[in-house]
Amino acid sequence: MLTAHDAHRSSATTPLPWAPRYTWSVNLRHHLRLPAVALAIATALVAAISFGGRPPAPPQHPADAAAAATSAAANAHPPPSVSSMERAKRGVVVVERGGRPLALGFVLTGDGRMLSTLSALGDGNGINARYADGSSVNVRIGHSDRTWDLALLVPQMGRWPEGLTAASGDPMRLGSQIRVFTQVRGRTAVSSVVLKGRSDLVGGDGEVLRDAIEITTRIPGTDYGAPIVDDRGQVVALVSRACAQSGADAGACRPVAYGAPTEVLRQFLRSAPANAIPPAPWLGIQVTSAITPLMRGVRIVSVHPESPAGDAGLKGGGENEADIIISVDGVPVQTPEKVAEVVRARAVGDKVEVIVLREGRLRVVSVTLRASPSGRPAAASPAATRP
Repeated sequence: MLTAHDAHRSSATTPLPWAPRYTWSVNLRHHLRLPAVALAIATALVAAISFGGRPPAPPQHPADAAAAATSAAANAHPPPSVSSMERAKRGVVVVERGGRPLALGFVLTGDGRMLSTLSALGDGNGINARYADGSSVNVRIGHSDRTWDLALLVPQMGRWPEGLTAASGDPMRLGSQIRVFTQVRGRTAVSSVVLKGRSDLVGGDGEVLRDAIEITTRIPGTDYGAPIVDDRGQVVALVSRACAQSGADAGACRPVAYGAPTEVLRQFLRSAPANAIPPAPWLGIQVTSAITPLMRGVRIVSVHPESPAGDAGLKGGGENEADIIISVDGVPVQTPEKVAEVVRARAVGDKVEVIVLREGRLRVVSVTLRASPSGRPAAASPAATRP
């Protein structure tokens, strides 16, 4: 009977649709463990739900009728909230290859993945996303839609904390203050945009795009994939390209910029495959519960020689020689399952502090999580929990 619990996370380099369990971090503190059969549905629903926005607040009515009339006239076209636009801009990314901008995109709130346009990405290889702080991360195309020209980009390490949500209102309503993001001298900026209205266009493979939002404003090619937002900084559409019929020739294509509306984006996210998620973080140790005269924790039974734990110098072995882990990233751990839970809540590339009891003294060891080197998952069992 096994007494050691394997705290080595999945040995896959990417999240695995065939893994027995996958822990989806909802808010970095509370986690749901989902069976494999529900993984695809749950992953897509979490992304789709997190991309939903709150309904707009009801308008405030001044007590005085005369003041109300004056206020209504003055606020017929209120300027967008600077703070809302600045917050939204933090969630916009520049999609690049070899430092050359290809398109824009945006991060999904509470998710970390990104939406952009497919046609600008070419073969999808060697693509990076540059965040608002100038840092860059390699991304892969996890899901695509040729008809609506959409791409779901999956970061291969880290998780950007700031993203955008979907607007609940109609972007075509009278008085809507709509903006789009653009690239200006290597920086992301906010720009005005004019929406012509909803119309049927021709998308990829000749499929009809019903109720697409046609854009009158000229959009540069490197700005495709940008979010179109309302005055709250919430997404009403994603900029992409399509064809409008030109004159009497039904087969002719007049390229136009259009907005893929939020209802289309939600449906796109719901249809994403189960493996369109970031790689699982890996620590690379086997542990078992341990009680010492000083405190409780988990004893390291073994350390994978090419693991983050091995690189950081963590020691495994018998009761008198192994490190006893007391906490991981500030969270007390007394069971292998708790170690697995804490590791799963982090992302590849995250640095965590592990407090261990070694030779009667407490030590702090910094470990940088990474994806497992193996391409296949190791199945978990009740006797071997693998974070």
